[in-house]
Amino acid sequence: MKNKIYGNETLISALENMAVTQKTAQTVLFYGEKGCGRKTLADYYCRLLLCTNLTGGKPCGNCKACHNIENGVHPDVIFAEKSGKLGGYSVDTAKRICSDSYIKPNNGDRKIYIFSDCHAMDARTQNTLLKIIEEPPEHAYFIFTSESKSDFLPTIISRCSCFQVSECSEEECRTALLERGYDQNQIDYAVSCFHGNIGMCIDLLSEQSLKKTVELTKTLVNSIISSDEYGFAAAVSGLGRDRNEIKQTLAMLDKQVRDAAVIASGVSTDKIGCYPEGAYRLSEKITTSQAVKIHESINRAWYGIETNANAVLILTALCTEIASVCC
Repeated sequence: MKNKIYGNETLISALENMAVTQKTAQTVLFYGEKGCGRKTLADYYCRLLLCTNLTGGKPCGNCKACHNIENGVHPDVIFAEKSGKLGGYSVDTAKRICSDSYIKPNNGDRKIYIFSDCHAMDARTQNTLLKIIEEPPEHAYFIFTSESKSDFLPTIISRCSCFQVSECSEEECRTALLERGYDQNQIDYAVSCFHGNIGMCIDLLSEQSLKKTVELTKTLVNSIISSDEYGFAAAVSGLGRDRNEIKQTLAMLDKQVRDAAVIASGVSTDKIGCYPEGAYRLSEKITTSQAVKIHESINRAWYGIETNANAVLILTALCTEIASVCC
């Protein structure tokens, strides 16, 4: 198997039990933080559904179906096409899949539709899919992945078997990275930033843009700690125009603020964001009420960027709001 699964033993056991008892769920949601293995588990569920030689409740990895899934060429595993600036799924795409789902599978007796990263799937698209999810053809299966169940309407969630995907242990993450050929210094750096999140660790070591985001987050945190209003503004000005990078930086900064609030409250935490030292120092700088205000400001900015508002104005407002809280 190309993508070995680390952690999530209880979840995997539940999926395998469904396959063994032939009580497989036709609509499944895997949700959790980016990089924690949602897509890997979606792939594993596809194997469980389509493998022609399950062995001990596990896909054999050797049959034609398993090989086709691994190579991304199985004719009965269909990935829904994204569209639009926000990378969502259109109503037209949903309608096409609803129609296609009534067509019998090319091979075997099951056909699977995968909707990945559904945070931008709007209510109209979800409502279009609702009818087919409520009464799917016997052969049709639907897999959704997203960061949170809150990305979906309650009517969709009520018809899904929902599985929360968690990051693995730091030890397992180190093993996974070592197996991929990274050296010890790289592994130490990645795990110090993203702990047991294998996907994010790999992205950090392979994408210069994510390294930039992590370092920029550290600069922003340090500016808040030192009450450096101008330093914070200068760092924000370095975000550029890529909206995804801006959102990712805001999300990392928000996690640092939330971690600081947790530390200040006396609750122990063994998995802090990308800058543990900064979170501890920040916890000594800001109060819980200040952390809440900063979180609200970051959240407003994130939503503004998500909805395509003017990035310069949004980030300028963020600088002003955080300065009024901390400086």
